[in-house]
Amino acid sequence: MYLQDILPKMTKMYLGRTVDSFLKDVRMETEEEMREVILKNIDEFQNKERVKSYLDFSREARDLALLNELILMALMEKEGYLLAEANLYKEVEDMEKAILKQSQDDNYMNRFIPQDVSRIYSAVLDEAWKKDESLNEHEINILNVLRRELDLTIRDHYLLESKIGRFPQKNNVLHTHQQISRSLINLQTRGLILRFKDDASYYIIPKDIARVLRYEMGGELRNEVYETLLNDLSVTQLREILQHLDFNVSGVKESVIARILEHNILPSTALKVFGTKELSDILRKLEGARVSGTKKEKIQNIIDYYEMLSSPTSSDPTDDRSRLFDFYEELAARDYKTLRVNKVIDKDIEVDNYFEEATRYIFERKFGMNVLAMEGTRHADGKLQFSKQEVVLWDNKSTEGAYQFPENHFNQFLRYIRSEKMRVTLFLIIVQDYTKEAVAQAQKLKAFSEEDTDIALIKATDLKYVADHWQEFSDQKQPAFSLQVFNMTGELTRNMLLSRMEWALKGVLKV
Repeated sequence: MYLQDILPKMTKMYLGRTVDSFLKDVRMETEEEMREVILKNIDEFQNKERVKSYLDFSREARDLALLNELILMALMEKEGYLLAEANLYKEVEDMEKAILKQSQDDNYMNRFIPQDVSRIYSAVLDEAWKKDESLNEHEINILNVLRRELDLTIRDHYLLESKIGRFPQKNNVLHTHQQISRSLINLQTRGLILRFKDDASYYIIPKDIARVLRYEMGGELRNEVYETLLNDLSVTQLREILQHLDFNVSGVKESVIARILEHNILPSTALKVFGTKELSDILRKLEGARVSGTKKEKIQNIIDYYEMLSSPTSSDPTDDRSRLFDFYEELAARDYKTLRVNKVIDKDIEVDNYFEEATRYIFERKFGMNVLAMEGTRHADGKLQFSKQEVVLWDNKSTEGAYQFPENHFNQFLRYIRSEKMRVTLFLIIVQDYTKEAVAQAQKLKAFSEEDTDIALIKATDLKYVADHWQEFSDQKQPAFSLQVFNMTGELTRNMLLSRMEWALKGVLKV
């Protein structure tokens, strides 16, 4: 879920924490004011440098910093980076217990951490902890440098810390729910997670910042995605992973994969078993993946490829177009890599046609409207009946950058409007993003239409939001969608759409 999808489900206290994370000394009275100011400053929220700076926990108390990391790791493991509140507490507890148990298993430790590496790092770690009951910022930085040089993961660090009786706390004492709660508040005030309520209370890493966060924390794959990677490897390769770590290699492919997952063999650890040539061979089978680079870079390229994988299950099994709807934003943005990885497209040239098909699906299936037939080939992408004498036209424009509304499109749309037999009350342009110049062009096109046609720009992510949520704004038992939601000139922002749905769908405004 993106930030703009989460905000309507957040209450004042939690909205306030989000505002404070990137806007200082701003005071607002209402939830709507808070949502509006967050959306207006969404670029700052998404800013990579902001996220990176707030991921530095070195100046926080040890327990707070550690729990911050564990909470983020727990969320990164889940589809959608989302966990119900009760489940999140349990996930953190289970992670701490699992690390404690594994650290006491010498065979397990020797398999995953070379003895020389363990001896060197443990000696430095033990010395750092001897000074007092905490690690200062300087000591944390030194340990981070040493960990990277020795090719240890953050989980390896926890395992070795547990061996000297310092994980999760002194004498390996588990953290309490109260300590976890304090950490959840800290992460919210940093704008790294959000809390919202639906059928239950949830914590989530917004999709806007999830990838940056995963890279900065060295996150690995979610289990269900990792299982897909393992299934794509041969049985021989899977057994090679287990053999290298001195685990039982017998059994059919399913049981071998289950054993890898059961023993918490991280994707990076599994892939390290293969040489650079074999890693290149794996990458060549992954369409669009970068093959070149060092061994470490090739391993990261494989992990990145599978991280982009989505669930193969479509949101609507009764209509094949729903798969296109599920990747609507990616089609609008011409995100070829993600679309190819998820087998949405075979060729780049398919994007425009599929973007149009997904939009037709929205109006037909999500809004329950009849898309009208059009004569010839030189026409808008779609037409809808607005009233007895009026129609709505829409056109899709997929672009890798923000849509600029060039002059040739201006002339094209003007021709579409003037060639219609009925009055065009609205011309809707659907894009992934748009510039200020595009908004000015929309105003100009309205003037040139000669029949007061409204020209509206809408982002694909916002149209998809309306498609998924419009019925929640209606007070009817059998709600019907009203095109009045879109009937204006300029930019249809999320806030504007929320406002228009509030009044246009109550009792369904007659036109």
